[in-house]
Amino acid sequence: MNEFWSNLLGLSATASSITTSQICWRTVVISFVAIVLLRLSGRRTFASSSALETIVKFMLGGLLSRAIAAAGPFVATIAAAATLVAVHRAIAYATYFIPPLGRLIKGEPSILAEGDHIHHAELRVASFSEEAMRAAVRGAANLEDLSQAKTVRLEHDGTVSVVKKEN
Repeated sequence: MNEFWSNLLGLSATASSITTSQICWRTVVISFVAIVLLRLSGRRTFASSSALETIVKFMLGGLLSRAIAAAGPFVATIAAAATLVAVHRAIAYATYFIPPLGRLIKGEPSILAEGDHIHHAELRVASFSEEAMRAAVRGAANLEDLSQAKTVRLEHDGTVSVVKKEN
């Protein structure tokens, strides 16, 4: 049985010796592995744009592609991907239970504007132009005029949120 899986998936193949059929079968297996890892990593990993989640996305994609193309040992590469997901979950739990660690890893939101008053220093630190902020306000809150906004924040994940003034 081990020989069957070894031949089917090319477990001893290298990038130069793997066959098209073996790459296709590896793709099938890695697709299921990716689904399992996605479920284990949590919903936010692929829904969020925070720096931590972006790093996990790139690294996980890189690792799993290496397993498909035989650029690394198949089982060891899957183990590395599982380790990455476990580390991500551990960091997520740690940042939940230790808020200062969460602020260190995720960053903090910054207030870009309060009503008509624009915080140009915050825009500069965030490398965010006033025009981009105004466009984000239009997109996030459907407001043309900043005077209708109580606060405009650049959240730690890079999104802009707007709290409207009460009428």
